[in-house]
Amino acid sequence: SEKTENATLNETLTKGIKIDLNDRIAFVKHLFGNSNEDYSRVLNQLITYDSFEEAQNFIEDMVKPDYNNWQGKEDYSQRFMDIIEKKFA
Repeated sequence: SEKTENATLNETLTKGIKIDLNDRIAFVKHLFGNSNEDYSRVLNQLITYDSFEEAQNFIEDMVKPDYNNWQGKEDYSQRFMDIIEKKFA
Protein backbone atom coordinates (compact mmCIF):
# COMPACT_ATOMS: atom_id res chain seq x y z
CA SER A 1 0.00 0.00 0.00
CA GLU A 2 1.06 3.57 -0.54
CA LYS A 3 1.24 4.34 3.18
CA THR A 4 3.85 1.66 3.83
CA GLU A 5 5.81 2.73 0.78
CA ASN A 6 6.04 6.30 2.07
CA ALA A 7 7.06 5.09 5.50
CA THR A 8 9.80 2.97 3.98
CA LEU A 9 11.05 5.85 1.90
CA ASN A 10 11.16 8.13 4.93
CA GLU A 11 13.06 5.48 6.87
CA THR A 12 15.52 5.26 4.02
CA LEU A 13 16.11 8.98 4.11
CA THR A 14 16.66 9.05 7.87
CA LYS A 15 19.27 6.31 7.61
CA GLY A 16 21.77 8.80 6.35
CA ILE A 17 21.05 9.42 2.69
CA LYS A 18 19.64 12.91 2.75
CA ILE A 19 18.04 13.77 -0.56
CA ASP A 20 15.76 16.76 -0.72
CA LEU A 21 12.56 16.70 -2.70
CA ASN A 22 13.84 18.70 -5.68
CA ASP A 23 16.85 16.44 -6.07
CA ARG A 24 14.70 13.39 -5.66
CA ILE A 25 12.31 14.51 -8.38
CA ALA A 26 15.24 15.25 -10.69
CA PHE A 27 16.94 11.91 -9.97
CA VAL A 28 13.75 9.93 -10.52
CA LYS A 29 13.11 11.76 -13.78
CA HIS A 30 16.63 11.82 -15.21
CA LEU A 31 18.37 8.81 -13.70
CA PHE A 32 15.59 6.30 -13.01
CA GLY A 33 13.34 6.62 -16.05
CA ASN A 34 10.57 8.29 -14.03
CA SER A 35 10.23 5.25 -11.78
CA ASN A 36 9.87 6.07 -8.09
CA GLU A 37 9.87 2.34 -7.47
CA ASP A 38 13.28 1.84 -9.07
CA TYR A 39 14.67 4.84 -7.23
CA SER A 40 13.42 3.55 -3.88
CA ARG A 41 14.72 0.07 -4.58
CA VAL A 42 18.19 1.38 -5.41
CA LEU A 43 18.28 3.60 -2.32
CA ASN A 44 17.17 0.74 -0.10
CA GLN A 45 19.96 -1.35 -1.56
CA LEU A 46 22.55 1.43 -1.15
CA ILE A 47 21.96 1.78 2.57
CA THR A 48 22.89 -1.87 3.08
CA TYR A 49 26.49 -1.34 1.97
CA ASP A 50 29.34 -0.66 4.36
CA SER A 51 31.52 1.39 2.05
CA PHE A 52 31.16 3.91 -0.72
CA GLU A 53 33.23 1.63 -2.93
CA GLU A 54 30.63 -1.14 -2.61
CA ALA A 55 27.83 1.32 -3.31
CA GLN A 56 29.70 2.72 -6.30
CA ASN A 57 30.32 -0.75 -7.74
CA PHE A 58 26.65 -1.61 -7.34
CA ILE A 59 25.65 1.55 -9.21
CA GLU A 60 28.22 1.05 -11.97
CA ASP A 61 27.51 -2.67 -12.48
CA MET A 62 23.82 -3.06 -11.64
CA VAL A 63 22.07 0.28 -11.95
CA LYS A 64 23.57 2.36 -14.74
CA PRO A 65 23.43 -0.37 -17.40
CA ASP A 66 19.63 -0.41 -16.97
CA TYR A 67 19.44 3.29 -17.82
CA ASN A 68 21.71 3.68 -20.83
CA ASN A 69 24.61 4.21 -18.42
CA TRP A 70 23.17 7.63 -17.55
CA GLN A 71 24.58 9.02 -20.79
CA GLY A 72 24.10 12.75 -21.07
CA LYS A 73 23.01 12.85 -17.42
CA GLU A 74 26.45 13.53 -15.99
CA ASP A 75 25.36 16.48 -13.85
CA TYR A 76 22.60 14.49 -12.17
CA SER A 77 24.75 11.41 -11.95
CA GLN A 78 27.57 13.36 -10.28
CA ARG A 79 25.20 14.99 -7.83
CA PHE A 80 23.61 11.65 -6.99
CA MET A 81 27.01 10.07 -6.37
CA ASP A 82 28.13 13.03 -4.24
CA ILE A 83 25.09 12.62 -2.03
CA ILE A 84 25.65 8.87 -1.71
CA GLU A 85 29.34 9.43 -0.93
CA LYS A 86 28.41 11.78 1.93
CA LYS A 87 26.53 8.95 3.58
CA PHE A 88 29.77 6.98 3.84
CA ALA A 89 32.01 9.92 4.67
